[in-house]
Amino acid sequence: MESDAKGARGRVRATVWIYVCLLPLAALGALYLTVLDTFVAASTRDLAQAQYGWPLTWVTQDLSRYQPVSFPATIEYNWQRAWYDPLVTHYSWWAFAANTLLLGMVVVAIFGVVIALIRRRRAGKVTRGDAAR
Repeated sequence: MESDAKGARGRVRATVWIYVCLLPLAALGALYLTVLDTFVAASTRDLAQAQYGWPLTWVTQDLSRYQPVSFPATIEYNWQRAWYDPLVTHYSWWAFAANTLLLGMVVVAIFGVVIALIRRRRAGKVTRGDAAR
């Protein structure tokens, strides 16, 4: 009974360690999803509050200087390309951290499934190799 508790505690500790190690990958995923995100403006007023980020919005840009040809207009995330006249951009680092933590759970789940599939495949090869002898 006691060894089961130690084994379960060890598995939890290993999972948390893997989660912490994969958080930088999740942070890159959060940045990548922000770059891929688009904003749909229904009117000129909406351009002042363009929001980006997934699953939580963590970047807000003021795009009111742009005048789309027609509405609704789909606008991709705009990096600060014009350093001489930058866009007004606000970041919510708490929302970014929450995105990173949420995506970290997804990354760990995918990692766990891949490891389980690799172990199952290796176990199958060993079993088949023993049966052939």
